Amino acid sequence: MLHGQSALVRAVVDELMAPDSVGVVLVGEAGIGKTAVARRAADHLQDAVGVLQVRGGAGLQPIPYGALSGYLGELTVADVGSPAAVLRHFMRHISGSIKAQSPPILLIDDAHRLDDESALLIMQLATARKVKVLATARQVPGPAGEFARAVKDGLLGQYVVEPLTLPGVRDVCEQVLGGPVLTGTVRLLAETTRGNPLFLTMLVDQGRVRGHLVEENGVWRARGPRPALDAPLADLVLHGVGEQGGDERAALEFLAVAGPVPLASLEADVDRSALAQLLHGQLIEVDPADGHLVSFRHPLLAEAIRDSMTAVRALDLAARAHAARPEPLRSPRDVLGAVASGLEASSPVDDSLLLRAARIGNRLHDPSFAQRALGAVQAQVPTSAYLLEAAWLNWNERNDELARALLDESLRAADSRVAAREALALALLMHLRAGSAGSTRHDDVDRWADLLTSAAGGDGEPHARGAGTDVHLLRTFASILQGDLRGLAGLASAPPDPALPEAVQVGHLGLLAHVHTRTGRPRAASEALERALTLLDADPEPLLTYRDFVVGEHLLALVCRGSWDEARAVFHRTYPAACAGSSLLSGWLDVIDGSMSLRAGSFRTARHHLLLAVEAFRDVDASHVLGWIAGAAAYAGARAGDAPGARALLDRRSTLQGQPGSVTHQMGEAYFTAALGHLGEPDVLPRLRRLAVQAEGRGSLLVAAAALDHAVVLGDRSALQPLADVTRDADGEEGLVLHRFATAAAAGDRDALLAVSEAAEDRGSLLLAVRSLEEAALVGPPGAAARRIERKLFALRADLKILPGGTAGSGAQGTRLTRGEQVIVKFVAAGHTNREIAAIQGVSTRTVEGHLYRIFAKLGISSREALQQPLENPAP
Repeated sequence: MLHGQSALVRAVVDELMAPDSVGVVLVGEAGIGKTAVARRAADHLQDAVGVLQVRGGAGLQPIPYGALSGYLGELTVADVGSPAAVLRHFMRHISGSIKAQSPPILLIDDAHRLDDESALLIMQLATARKVKVLATARQVPGPAGEFARAVKDGLLGQYVVEPLTLPGVRDVCEQVLGGPVLTGTVRLLAETTRGNPLFLTMLVDQGRVRGHLVEENGVWRARGPRPALDAPLADLVLHGVGEQGGDERAALEFLAVAGPVPLASLEADVDRSALAQLLHGQLIEVDPADGHLVSFRHPLLAEAIRDSMTAVRALDLAARAHAARPEPLRSPRDVLGAVASGLEASSPVDDSLLLRAARIGNRLHDPSFAQRALGAVQAQVPTSAYLLEAAWLNWNERNDELARALLDESLRAADSRVAAREALALALLMHLRAGSAGSTRHDDVDRWADLLTSAAGGDGEPHARGAGTDVHLLRTFASILQGDLRGLAGLASAPPDPALPEAVQVGHLGLLAHVHTRTGRPRAASEALERALTLLDADPEPLLTYRDFVVGEHLLALVCRGSWDEARAVFHRTYPAACAGSSLLSGWLDVIDGSMSLRAGSFRTARHHLLLAVEAFRDVDASHVLGWIAGAAAYAGARAGDAPGARALLDRRSTLQGQPGSVTHQMGEAYFTAALGHLGEPDVLPRLRRLAVQAEGRGSLLVAAAALDHAVVLGDRSALQPLADVTRDADGEEGLVLHRFATAAAAGDRDALLAVSEAAEDRGSLLLAVRSLEEAALVGPPGAAARRIERKLFALRADLKILPGGTAGSGAQGTRLTRGEQVIVKFVAAGHTNREIAAIQGVSTRTVEGHLYRIFAKLGISSREALQQPLENPAP
């Protein structure tokens, strides 16, 4: 399979076709696709030149001219040792392969296995311009000696075949599975295989056959722990390990059981020369940025080596690894590593350390490890901490009823506010997932407030002040769940007291950012979250419970600002692909890409990413954004012309929108309603205006702006001034440019609209750039300036692949009018005469009159004045 290597194939072909070229060597690891690239290049050239195939091999390497034996069958016994005789016989095959006076190509696979005599003869022929070389070789040990010298001297070109990038991994997965794959699953497979195409293909096929990769709602995803490697894949991964000496093999086995391990610790347990050999052979690697940790270059190699060991050997190595664990355990990774090695070695592990590891596993979305740690706890009577982690475990595995029962028991047994906070964090997540009714939620909040007030403080925390802050934040969160952001200004006016526990400070900052984003101030939200992230980075383990919420709010704020690159950087810094559970949260990457594509007017791309995000957030939605994303996906589908897909999401909206009344529910409603408008449903504009009025009344300016903007797109020009009003205090780049657009369009300011269009285009918001130009075309006199606007508008529409009027139209009217008729309506609504419209559009006045005749008939009106009446503001 060739994925993403077309540029490399072209470069190889070009070099081989150059008159002064001697040849090319392709180097890379086993399974990386060297042979596929070489054969594709040879296929491109076979009509112009002959191709002879040569293959190196371990069995032939000790034999002189062993690699050429297939061409030397007629040699006599006396001639076997004669280089001249070998050359004569080989040249007969070369002469028979010459086409158009061009020397043939020797396609040499596994050139690192060539015998010295064959390598020397081939290079002599190549330098004499009798043949050209197209060879493949492992990066380590590299091509045979003569070839290596030719590369060093510049006679042979050398190209490194790189692993697949993430898009390439996605292509392979979708080709093998026959459908779209969750981004988190793609990242997981990319990390596991390090982009090796052969490993990837075999692992995906194995996962499909054995039920690890499953299709749900038309999307493939990983479910549960990955099964052990099949024998063919394990043998391929282990290829080359059998050639290692005893010391090297021992080092690999120790690292497979213990690793990743600091280099200093590993040097104390294994032979240093063996380590040097393994590093040179690229079987292991050292990460200088991460405490000089030593790990396998391929994660699958560690797994294959562990599976190949006897149980006694594995137990012995686990005991050695456990004894070598450094103290104290400073990081979550240290804790998980210590507990894992202790359990592998069947060594006693203290219950407190097991519960600590279970907590980390649960918060990092690794329920299998949490279950393993909880299963080793020795205490006969379950403590509050045990019950809480058992509840988290079941919640992660979507056993909600059992999780709720365990959580209630944990809350009753909570002996400190620290324990109560941890339990209440899970309780709130359960409410969000269940979409609990308001009365139930209020009863629970009152009960929880009593619990926090009565619980003892911890770590020297002042009892009354700490309890009061906890209760205040709890009731604030309850108000937010109702979508009511009024009266929450106190969060900003009273910043968190640094003397309070860090968990309280992080909770305060997270809620503050939540409110800022939803009131149209994502930049202020980002600033608050930067402080929260600083606390998380300084001491991550105690605050792991709040990590997903804080990071999710930060990503959402950056998306609302249009800071796509920064959002991606934050995600990758927080959730590297190697971290347990990070694949579950990769839906954020699709939210980022889908939102960016929406702004750019790339609706098909947006639909693709947002649908993947919807499927991802069905599993993990700490920021409660599923309803919002589902609405955006339906909207993108409607705009992309995928009516069945959009309606499928509309049919599922009640199961996707979560907590009724919340801001994210309202945002989803705005997108779902707009989607209906683009699908031709009537009465959409009044619903959008009502939603905007209600949202503004509850302080959610983000929802109000979204609903009004959708109304404008659907043709309600009377929504322009309200849109300008609700975005007046916006502080993010996206909100600011939307405010400038609405203000300029409401005022009919052509120059301002042209400036907005330019700014939007510079930011990649081509859709807003087009809308600004469309508005500019409606105002001002006809003439050269108007024609320049039309030309620019035509070019941008071509970039977006839309027709005139495709980004705007008049709601219910637009469902019955053609796109050209929608444009005429906008010009008439702006007060242009038929003659002026004809001049702008470059058509005759009679053509405009014909359009108006058909428009009047469709809309049941008799005069152009009816098209100039603004839509009356709906009642709230």
